[in-house]
Amino acid sequence: MRIGFYLANRQIPDVDLRYPRLGNPGCGGTEFLFSALPHYLAKLHGHALCPIIFANHVDFLPDNVSAIRVEDVCDGAYAAKEEGCSFFIYRPHRHVDSRILDLINELQLPAIGWLHLTPTMPHLRRMANTPYLKAIVCVEHEQYDLIQDSPAYEKLTYIVNGFDVDGFQPSSRPKKDPCLVAYLGAIVPQKGFHLLAKIWKKVLNRCPQARLVVIGTGALYDSGSRLGPWGIASEIYEEKHIVPYLIDEKGDLHPSVCFMGKLGIEKKEILSQALVGIANPTGQTENCPGSALEFQACGTAVVSGAFYGLLDTVQQGKTGLLGRTEGALVENICRLLEDPIQAQKMGEVGLKFVRERYEFTKVAGEWIALFERLSSGEKPKGKPFKKNFHRHAKWLIVINRQLQIWLGTFMNWPSVLELKEVAVKGLCKWKKI
Repeated sequence: MRIGFYLANRQIPDVDLRYPRLGNPGCGGTEFLFSALPHYLAKLHGHALCPIIFANHVDFLPDNVSAIRVEDVCDGAYAAKEEGCSFFIYRPHRHVDSRILDLINELQLPAIGWLHLTPTMPHLRRMANTPYLKAIVCVEHEQYDLIQDSPAYEKLTYIVNGFDVDGFQPSSRPKKDPCLVAYLGAIVPQKGFHLLAKIWKKVLNRCPQARLVVIGTGALYDSGSRLGPWGIASEIYEEKHIVPYLIDEKGDLHPSVCFMGKLGIEKKEILSQALVGIANPTGQTENCPGSALEFQACGTAVVSGAFYGLLDTVQQGKTGLLGRTEGALVENICRLLEDPIQAQKMGEVGLKFVRERYEFTKVAGEWIALFERLSSGEKPKGKPFKKNFHRHAKWLIVINRQLQIWLGTFMNWPSVLELKEVAVKGLCKWKKI
């Protein structure tokens, strides 16, 4: 069985993806996983299948996987058909791209959409009506639950993103620095660093010895991005949402803050040394946030927002602390800084949690099971809702899923997310009036 993966790495031609075992070398999680999963499938199940990576650049990809250069996702689909792939796996964008969906049907190429971003409902509706798109794979349970009442419900399943815990361990386990807080992630609006910058001085008011190390850049997804005067984010974002909150009395960067820029595998030493790790505190765009997994794999407690994928990747009160307000973010950071023993216990539990839930050995097996199920003509195996029905209006989604099943065959029955989008647009128009 040949399995094709389309890796869109045009914007990061120099990122070295040859050694997935060592962890993300300093790029977006999507790009890393579209090279890592084929590597582990070949390593663990090479007797049963042959992964192929179709990429814009093929110089720095795992050497145990065949790689073919293509221009874009459609070129990748053509190449996958020529190579006789049983399935072609690609990442759907947020909005509808009819080109690839039409081409999948035209080529009669069985395909799988791997949802590293959640598509809009019109896109999911279009995917539901694409016969040769055989499965839509969410990357975590919360993402899966939020779209269970979409027209694509029969094609949905979820498989968590894989993680090689042993490969990600630092060369020597450094002693925890009781004052060190670390942020890891792209410095772009979607990843929430501005919220941490806004409240940092409130943390200092309560914990004056605290220090913040920031790992990441505004050019994480595009090495050619133009950055602001500090060289950390886009000019407008940096000047408006970061600089005003992190300067001292002289207008310089506050001495408690250090920007490390983009780091590769060497970041593991800092992640292990930090007492507290901050993953995207807004939770926006997070479905299975790799930064939360990396902190926990290094034995570091995580503080973030109680939203979306963070509700899956961080165990509240066990591996970290989650909140929904700026005040909760301050409180949770300070609580761990003031109780380093508790923070270290959470870090130890976090390491065990990642090993048990996200290890590639387990995850690769779930992908194999999906391929076998689809090959036999069955639909993806559905999963039950999580029991946290109070989050993100999930109780409404549970009810609406039944309505979608009953009425969606006869009419374009809306999902809860569609209704939310309509409500938000209506509110924006009303405010303009």
